[in-house]
Amino acid sequence: MAIPIAPTPVLKGKEAVEFQKRLDADLKRPVSLVDTPKLEKARKLIKQYAAQYKK
Repeated sequence: MAIPIAPTPVLKGKEAVEFQKRLDADLKRPVSLVDTPKLEKARKLIKQYAAQYKK
């Protein structure tokens, strides 16, 4: 039997205002690039997997 999904919580009043302020502040903060050293390895594995099952 499936578990029912709970409804999405809705912020109201003071909580909603504080959350919106936090969102606005985060939008102005600069974001740096994230290093992905394993990206090339992942690409190679994907290509190997695709070549293995190529029709």
